[in-house]
Amino acid sequence: MAEEKITIEWLAKRIHQEVYSRFYTYKTAVFLCGAGSDAKNSVREQINNALLSEWYSYRYDIFRPEDLFGELMSGPHHQDLIALENMLADSVDAVVLAVESWGAVAELGSFASNPRLRKKMVCLVDRQYKKSRSFINRGPLRLLKDRKEGEVLYIDFSDAASDIDRVREAIARVRKHGSKSAALASVVQAHHFVLSCIYLTEPVARGGLVLLVRHASGADEKRAEALTAGALAVLNKNREVHVTSEGYRLSKDGLARFAVLGRRGRAGQTVNVKAMDALRVAILNRQRQRRPLFIQ
Repeated sequence: MAEEKITIEWLAKRIHQEVYSRFYTYKTAVFLCGAGSDAKNSVREQINNALLSEWYSYRYDIFRPEDLFGELMSGPHHQDLIALENMLADSVDAVVLAVESWGAVAELGSFASNPRLRKKMVCLVDRQYKKSRSFINRGPLRLLKDRKEGEVLYIDFSDAASDIDRVREAIARVRKHGSKSAALASVVQAHHFVLSCIYLTEPVARGGLVLLVRHASGADEKRAEALTAGALAVLNKNREVHVTSEGYRLSKDGLARFAVLGRRGRAGQTVNVKAMDALRVAILNRQRQRRPLFIQ
């Protein structure tokens, strides 16, 4: 491998080719909304636990707004809501929203007005309000019903898990209207790419990861920032990365995750481990020589 080839653009495309484009999760990606994370025994928590039970855990990847978009909504790399919604529409198979808090009501109104998102919505409403003449019933829920887009389920909020089969069937129905993108532009898929970047280049600064994401995805700087932030949020939640004074490194869990990522797949879609190891050795040699890792 010629060292002069190790530019940011070349490295980004090589990692994409050897890892990301060979891996695709067949799990159903669900964006789960509802009461805040501090609410005890919320409907959202009941549904989360039921979907991740031993019976169904192999079928679903669950993502929550505060984990995926928390920093993007209020942090230094602030993104506008419309951009995040469109990114979400590209990234998940279903949006399951339990209408159990004022925040969830606001999300319902926003998501229902997005033509790309409402097709993937599964709205969970307390059955005791099914015939209520409320704004919720007459507004966003009627919009979904009139357009025959998304799913509206009236369930028992006191025991939401008892209706999990209905929820799963609704998720399966909305998934037929367009599954998540396998491209790096998917915010819930980008963590596989970022995990591999950290494995190869650690320690690596956040700015370096953004550059790698931008070159691999073809996204503009703002979207690359959003993809990187979302990926790091997922990796942080899974405790697969940690930050040192020098930059991001993989934790023991992260190394274990990369090993699994590199050695499994369906229909031959496995990572080229030998190519990745050779690339890692070349980068380590360059680092030991105290030469710049990336040639602009």
